[in-house]
Amino acid sequence: MHYESAIEKLNAAAPASFHVLDDAKSKRMKAQTMYIPSPADVANAIRAIPHGSTRTIAEIRKALAVRANADTTCPAAINKFWKLLAFVSEPMAYSNAYPAIPWWRVLKGGKPSRHMPGGVEEQIVRLRAEGVVLKHHGSGR
Repeated sequence: MHYESAIEKLNAAAPASFHVLDDAKSKRMKAQTMYIPSPADVANAIRAIPHGSTRTIAEIRKALAVRANADTTCPAAINKFWKLLAFVSEPMAYSNAYPAIPWWRVLKGGKPSRHMPGGVEEQIVRLRAEGVVLKHHGSGR
């Protein structure tokens, strides 16, 4: 992923919003209301994860939903912004121009993700550097 295209996508993202779901989507999502976070919401949730700790995507979704007084948070938005923020954070962190977003502290399904910068291996290296021991790590899917 190119840094510039990630920045463009983040800048073009709609602001956070709260939605009452229609019957079909409500049934599918098992929720009546959904929060669609902004990139800043996702960045702040990731930055709040303490050094040496991890959170799953599901835990971040739940925390954002509670904060927004919604039943759920949009899974697609969380995944999309997590990935974009990871790719934007890397070049910025190396230049000291922006505080790094510790994307490696987020696990998908309890496992590292192959879609992050450097793949599963890089995420595991960063977690181990913080003292995190993963019970198992598969393909990161």
